Parts: sequence; structure tokens; C-alpha cells
Amino acid sequence: MIVSFYDKDFKGTKNNASLVVDNASYSLTRRAVDLDDLKCTCEAFTEDMQPTFVVIKNDRGNYIYGALAGVPQLTEDNQTKITASDLKTMLKADVLLDLSQEFSDVNAFLSHVFSKWNKQVTQGSFVCELAFNDNVGTVPFDFLTPAAETWAVYDAWEDIFAPYLKYYGLFMAAELDLVAKKVIFRIGRSMYRDVAVKLWEWGIYDYGKWVADVNETQGYVLNTATKTLTAGTRWILTSQNAITNDPANRDIYPIKRRVTVKETENADEVDSLKTEADTEALKELVESMYQENIEIEGLLDREQDPIVSLESRFNVVVRRGEAVYKSLPCGELQYDAAGLKKVQIGFRTTGISFIL
Repeated sequence: MIVSFYDKDFKGTKNNASLVVDNASYSLTRRAVDLDDLKCTCEAFTEDMQPTFVVIKNDRGNYIYGALAGVPQLTEDNQTKITASDLKTMLKADVLLDLSQEFSDVNAFLSHVFSKWNKQVTQGSFVCELAFNDNVGTVPFDFLTPAAETWAVYDAWEDIFAPYLKYYGLFMAAELDLVAKKVIFRIGRSMYRDVAVKLWEWGIYDYGKWVADVNETQGYVLNTATKTLTAGTRWILTSQNAITNDPANRDIYPIKRRVTVKETENADEVDSLKTEADTEALKELVESMYQENIEIEGLLDREQDPIVSLESRFNVVVRRGEAVYKSLPCGELQYDAAGLKKVQIGFRTTGISFIL
């Protein structure tokens, strides 16, 4: 494997065009609705410049992964230690948004937020593009909709992309197009390709079923002048990772509840604040979706790797002859220099995992 550095104009370094990676040091974790990690050590980077991008290529020079370069650090052994940042970290920035307008669907909403982020944050420093994979289609709004605020400040990643991607069964990956000289943020559809996971084949019979830290949230508005409370929607998470507002569908006990409260002295603000409280409460519950406490430890030949990607839906069956216990998305793909090493199912680090 080799590593290359580029500046913000996608111009490669002259003297250190291709540095050889120490394969034993290489580690890449790609995450569906969280930020990736890339670490490796390579030959000494001696350029007198601060690179913007770092690209990992195979021995033939083909693109594998691109990230933000960070600050290459020279070790005592005259090697360069690279701890790159996911391109998606650029979305962790404040954006002023007017969400009082109506959006036709989730695609239009995310595209609008991305456009505002691109204008306000990158400011033309380099080209950024938001793309949707062909299998995503048009995603209609469900419970989670934009709060009707006029010109409020949002963290584009934490407040918008991360919760909306998870709730609507999507994921985001980022890549560098070295030919077109641009950064592409690509939204895909999770739980799209079925992969069977038969626990008994791994010798797993005793496992811990998931218990969410939070399985109910609700927003309220307190009128401080009249000391009255207005209740918002009660959001409930089911064992199959569905969010409902009908208590009859509840099947997780005990109830673990969190409350969001907005305050005002103006009765005319109650309805709009209730919408904000509803949205914040729902976003908090989304954090508990697709968490599972099943672990699989084992060692397989690389030829036996399951065919997985961030689009996979893992259908977990506990015992032979039983129905699917639960379907879970791919949370992480972990690689070493030889290829895929570990697959993390679910969005928590203690979730189900294959070590291959």
C-alpha cells in the first residue's frame, strides 16, 4: 500500500508523491452514521507544506480511501505517523438555517442543508458535492421533520445529518475524486442487501439481549407566566427499532424515559416551541436505535468473508429452525492491510462483530 498527500487544490506533493505504508500499522474503520478512523505509519514525509488531503492507494496506485491529512508526525524511527480525519468531519460546523420553509422530502431537506453548509463553511475553498446512490430513491418524511425555526444555528453533522441518516435508514460515505478535483459526500441506503447471521453456527447460545438506555422521550413547553405545562408527543422505541407514538405498541420494559422542556412567557410561542421540543425529544430517542449486545468472536479464512457492506441488513437467527430474531444494519467495517478484518453489526461498539 502507498500513501499520497494533496493540497486544497488537489495538487500532489513533488518529492513525496508515493510513500510506502507499513502494512502492520494500517487500520481503517468505516462507519455508517459516525465518523471513520484511519491510522498508519509510512516513510518520512519531508515536504515543507501542510497537506489538506491524504489518499491511500493499493500497490497499483488505485484509490482505496481518502481523508483529511491532519498533521503528519515524524517518529524517532524517521517514519511519518498519520492519524487522518474522516472527510465527514468537515460537516461538524455551525450553519445558519431557515427551516421555516417546506421541504418536499428528506432528499430535498438534506440537499438544502448541504448547500447552505457548502456556501457558509467551505466558502469555495474546494468543490464539494452531495450525491445519492441509485438505490436510495425518494425518501418521504416520517415523524422526524425539520423544526420550523427561522435562521437558527445548527451543527450540520450532529443536528442534521447524523440523526436523519440513522432515523431514515441511510448512511454517508465520503470520497475524493482526484480527476474532477472534488470531495463527494455520498448517501446510501442501509439494510438493503440481506446477510444471514446464524448464531448457532458460531456456537453462540448464551447472549445478552439489548436493553436501550432510553426507550421513551417526550417534549414539554412550560409557560413561566401561568405555570402551565403543554405536553408534546410521546415517542416510544420498540424492540424492533421502530419509533411509535402509540403506547399500545410498547414492548420494552422497564420504561426508561427522558424529557425535554422549553420555557416561554409568551402564550403565542407555545405551539412553535412544542414542535422544537418534539423534534429534540425524537432526536434523543434516535440515539438508542439499532444498538445490540451480541458478540461473535472467531477466525475465518479470508475467502470465507461474508459479503458485507454498509448497505447490508444482517438477519440474526439465534437457533436452528427459529425465525429471525432481529434485523440490524452494518455499523462498522474495519480493515487492515490485507482487507476486511471485522464487521460491526449495530451502532454500538459492543454490538455483534465478526473477526475475520
